[in-house]
This record gives sequence, structure tokens and C-alpha cells, in this order.
Amino acid sequence: MRSMSDSLPHGTVTFLFTDIEGSTELVRELGAEYARIRSEHRRVLRDVFKRHGGHEIDTAGDGFFVVFERAGDAVTAAVDAQRALLDVRVRVRMGLHSAEPHLDEEGYTGVGVHRAERICSSGHGGQILLSNATAGIVEDLGLPGLTLVDVGEHRLKGMAGTQRLFQLVAEGLATEFPALRSPDAEPAVITLLTIDLDDFRGLLRKLGDRAAAAVVRAYHRVATEETERERGRVVEAVSDSVIGVFDRPGDAVRAAVALRGRLRSEAWAGLDEPPGPQIAIHSGWVPERGDHSGLVAFHCIALNSQAEPWQILVSHATEALLEAEQLDVVLRDLGERELADLKHPVHVFELVE
Repeated sequence: MRSMSDSLPHGTVTFLFTDIEGSTELVRELGAEYARIRSEHRRVLRDVFKRHGGHEIDTAGDGFFVVFERAGDAVTAAVDAQRALLDVRVRVRMGLHSAEPHLDEEGYTGVGVHRAERICSSGHGGQILLSNATAGIVEDLGLPGLTLVDVGEHRLKGMAGTQRLFQLVAEGLATEFPALRSPDAEPAVITLLTIDLDDFRGLLRKLGDRAAAAVVRAYHRVATEETERERGRVVEAVSDSVIGVFDRPGDAVRAAVALRGRLRSEAWAGLDEPPGPQIAIHSGWVPERGDHSGLVAFHCIALNSQAEPWQILVSHATEALLEAEQLDVVLRDLGERELADLKHPVHVFELVE
């Protein structure tokens, strides 16, 4: 049987990430109409990327993850895609990075993938940003009608050091943009995923400290892998409690479903009956993107305390943001519930696959 990696480019490749700017605000403004516009944007981009030899890896949330064998094809695809989007009611940011990633049966992994996604996140709608690695290749190609503008060194979310970035300028596209987005210095809507294990104290008494510690390490590994697979990151992993943060609520939902599936099907704990996870998802505003504490975390932890083993609870705030997401899940309305230390009842949903 052919694996996914058999049909993908090997060696040095160029990653292209795209993302719709201000998608949350567009959902609120346009309602159900946003889903139609996003579908049109996907059709347009998919056609352009295919025409330039791009391999579509993922379309999670409001963006694309595409890989190209040649940096020149990736760059011309990005320019043509921005031109094709001029008649669509969305503004899309794009980021490109060339790397030699790991490639296995599930696709690409490695720092290069994350670097490309972070470069995309730094830009603005209509802007095309290139890493220093991609810019060097493009400069040597001398592609007609394209100019590179050095926009300086910038810190990328979750990555050490800084990255020199370049803006791609082409005829017919906008050239003036605000300063690149800092990963921490702006208010943002984030989605938190919290996970606890049922009756962890009982597990400690049964297994003892050493054996229980091995179970926790395996549990943290699974939780981290599924969080990072959906573009999130674990910001806390203490004992049986894990907290992951996501920019998109749909990514948090996918991570929760995948995590629950792995904990059910894999022998990660080495036990006949592994402890069941209690999972909660909640979205909210934070004053800075890097801030994962405060009321959002407090609300999510309180919601988590209501979950039964193997149950995924979703707050009303997250449910409202998921209206435009095309997810193969059902949210069962559980009505209002009293949560510990919260003044008012909150509307709660259960995530059903």
C-alpha cells in the first residue's frame, strides 16, 4: 500500500501557509454567508496551487498548508493566488519557508513546518512573507516582475531567536502594510483545551509513585503530540493536568477528538483499564496573545471539573466561533450549568463525534 509520503516531494522543499485575516470578526459580521465566501476562497486557491505543482497537505481552519518542490513555483503560486483573491471578500496572509523536513507515512514534520506557519501568522491580509532561506533562492532565480523587500529581523511565536523576513512585491498587489504582528503584543481570541485524568489519586495509590510517573509521562507525550499536530502548544503539563492553547477553535476540537481516540485505543498506560480523560474547551479574549492565564483559563478549568470520564465539554463561547467551521462533529446542547466560583450559570455543550 502506498503511503502519503510516496507522492510528496522529498529533500529540500518550500512550504506555503495561508490564513484569512480577521476570520473571527468576519464570522460575526457575515454570519452564515462567511461559510460560502470561505468555500469560494478555497476553490480559488486550490485551483492556483494545483496549476503551479503544489501538493495540498492540509486545509484546517481558514488556511492552506501546501508544499512545492521548487521555491520559484511556490512564489509564483502565492502571487497568482493573491491576484485571484482580489475579487473575493477576504484578505489572506501568506508565508513561505524552504527547508529539508522529515517525511514519514503521515507527512512532513520538523521545525521547518512550524517556521513557515509562524511566518504566515506574522503578516497581514494581502501580504506575502518569505524566510531568508526562501528569499535567497528566489533572488538567485531572478523571477521577472517580482521584488523582495527586507523587512528586518522578527521574533516568531514559540521559536528561539529571530528570523529575517522579506516581503514579496508584485504588480497589482498591495505594497504598504502595518508593522509585522508580534506574537505577544496584541489582544487576541485564544482557545484553551484542558485535560485531567479521572481519579488520578486512586491511580497513585494503586500503582505507587514510580509506576504512576511512567503513566503520566506517556500521557503527557500523547497530549503534546496531538496538540502540536493541530498547531497548538502545551503551556502546562503538571501531574495529570494538561493545558493546550490554540489560535483556532476548530484545531482545539480536532486535537481533543484525536487525543480521546488515542487514549482509548493505544496501550499508553500499560493498564487493562486506563484512566479516562476529562476534557474541556473554552475560548475568550486575552490582553496579550502570550497570556494563557486569567479568566479564560479559570473558566476552562471550571468547565473541565464538570466533565465525566471520556467526555469533551465545550463552552458556549467556543460553540459560537465554531459555526463557520466545517467539522465532522456534533455539539449536544446540555443547557446551563453552575460552574465552581463563577457568578452566573454558563451554557455548556458536549462534543459528540
